[in-house]
Amino acid sequence: MKYAHIAIFAAALWLSVGALEAQPGGEGRWMNPEQRAEQQTAMMKERLALSDAQAAKVLEINVKYAHQLQDARQKNEGDWEAMRTQMTTIRQAQDQELQTVLTQEQWQQWLAAREEMRERRGNWGPNAQPTPPGKDKPAPDPKGKNKKDRKSRSRDANPNGNR
Repeated sequence: MKYAHIAIFAAALWLSVGALEAQPGGEGRWMNPEQRAEQQTAMMKERLALSDAQAAKVLEINVKYAHQLQDARQKNEGDWEAMRTQMTTIRQAQDQELQTVLTQEQWQQWLAAREEMRERRGNWGPNAQPTPPGKDKPAPDPKGKNKKDRKSRSRDANPNGNR
């Protein structure tokens, strides 16, 4: 009986570790600056249709600023406000350099892609800002569906209201 408990515990542990490894986006935490820069550059090359020459320059810029961002994280660990201020300054400098490499159309595509990623990631953290006016989104229903939507769908599926 004792071994059965151990086997169940081991199986549960194995399954939970597998589930954690399968979570999207978590791998970025463990990347070094070069890996982060390479991943970002590959994504930019694909989404912005960068030429090989542009991609090489973008990689150089991304590596430079990935190191600066890592240093800022380590230096200000735990001090969210200081880290945020420093990282904002670093990102602004990176943006200025990227604009010299990208065409105006690519730059606009990059801004749109970055905003899309921000929205997907969500507004979280100790200094989360409210959603700007005009971008209001309803709070998600815990079951994933709005009650009104469920009622209207059930009426649409069954016009007599019988279940």
